[in-house]
Amino acid sequence: MQRWIDRPEARWALWAGIAGALATTALATRMIFADGGSSAALSFVMVPFVAAAAAVPVGLWGAALGHVVLHLRGRAREPKIVFWAALAAVVLLPAAVWHQISR
Repeated sequence: MQRWIDRPEARWALWAGIAGALATTALATRMIFADGGSSAALSFVMVPFVAAAAAVPVGLWGAALGHVVLHLRGRAREPKIVFWAALAAVVLLPAAVWHQISR
């Protein structure tokens, strides 16, 4: 059995998770500064927790994206069902986020 860190998708997951954490940190900081309340500064305590919570699903999405890209390049040797599941994850997560934002 291959370790997760040895898989080529691990690099995709790492960088996607880092990008998700940074984007969440920027968005949370912007929202804190936009709030004019006196207790808004206490919200900075929660920013690292929110960023870590966002990094996990975005990292998993990055692993799925990496698998799809590597499969299309011919480097992934898993069964086709793994490709289709990864493709569904790659498409559905941004679609769900877009749906929530547009409401």
